[in-house]
Amino acid sequence: MLFWAGVLSLSTGHAAGTWDYFGSYQLGYSDNLELAPDGGTSGVYHTLAAGIGYEEHGTRLDGNVDASVEYINYPGGAFDDETWLYVDGDLRWALVRDRLFWVITDSLTNQPIDARAPNTPVNLQQTNVFTTGPSLSYQFDAANRVQADLRYMHSWADEDETFKANRWFAGAAWIYGLTAADDVSLHATYYDTDFDQNEDQEDYRRQSLFAAWERRTGETSVLRAELGVINVDFDESDNENGWRVVLEWNHVISSSSSLVVNGRHGLTDAALAIATAINPETIGTDVISGDVYEVTALDVAYTFSWAASAIDMGASYEQQDYVTDGEIDRDLLSFSMGWTRNLGGGWRTRLSGDFDRADYDDGGNDKTYFLFAGVDYASTPNISYRMGVNWERRDSNSPGSEYEDWGVILMVRYDR
Repeated sequence: MLFWAGVLSLSTGHAAGTWDYFGSYQLGYSDNLELAPDGGTSGVYHTLAAGIGYEEHGTRLDGNVDASVEYINYPGGAFDDETWLYVDGDLRWALVRDRLFWVITDSLTNQPIDARAPNTPVNLQQTNVFTTGPSLSYQFDAANRVQADLRYMHSWADEDETFKANRWFAGAAWIYGLTAADDVSLHATYYDTDFDQNEDQEDYRRQSLFAAWERRTGETSVLRAELGVINVDFDESDNENGWRVVLEWNHVISSSSSLVVNGRHGLTDAALAIATAINPETIGTDVISGDVYEVTALDVAYTFSWAASAIDMGASYEQQDYVTDGEIDRDLLSFSMGWTRNLGGGWRTRLSGDFDRADYDDGGNDKTYFLFAGVDYASTPNISYRMGVNWERRDSNSPGSEYEDWGVILMVRYDR
């Protein structure tokens, strides 16, 4: 966090940055803290959190950083007290205006150690993916532009040694403006991945070459398609290669509704999945590992609002086929839906539900259901309260993985 404070000192005042702060206390109750098949231990827990954020969009500095800390206490002793840190940062510093930039991104969060086990505190680890490096953009004329990127990436996890790696990335692109609304481009990328802290993990290099087409319809729609090839060159194992396909559509249907569709296919690993803000590489989710896998995925998100209400819906499917040992091939399916209604006078209600299913090649399968109902009340512009009830259930054919849990939360929060 001190590092990000130093980076933000580079701002020169060409644009007024915005700071925001928050602090919160939450009292929670769970009737199955361990998410155990036999019902486990019921009890309360206390959560204290505080955070700070900065956002600036100027000619010298552009981006945002959010950092927070969370402390959780279990009075009954079901788990040891925990402290978690979170950072979500993406900053671009202009060394030469409109030409040369230095980019820094960071994603510090917690992730499961074992994706197949319940997400209890003993199955969580702190993870971080940090990247930094220069970007060059040069406009030859009204139609032709080139772009080059160089990045250093470091991925780290508390427990999982296979996630710890150093990477170098280099990429170059030529972009040609067909019309005011259409661009075509040609891209080449190169990754060098070194698992220097884990001798059992095989180092590899990944190259990709792909063409892209993008169409912008005013401010209401962006459609982008990419097609190319990916090759992964392992130190010892046979090389792997395949197609790289991406289709993205971000469409504002009307002033009250929008649709986002994202489909992708290619070879990736979990660290690259987290660092999606750096470059348009294919991505995967729900696994923390350095193992390389072929991903085929589709995400759809839809939002609609009317009067004082808003509905959000999402669906996703992802197939992960591993080309290295260490993980089991899996198919992931999820659905989510939420309804938010503003009641006036500072009151707001929220209903939401989620369904996740995972099918593994070893015959295992998990189905997780989650429901939440809550009400928020803002007594002042800075102070708000929340009361909520949640229910979670997992059905699984893996021993010890089934559970059911009811919970209640009461929270007070200060924002400025």
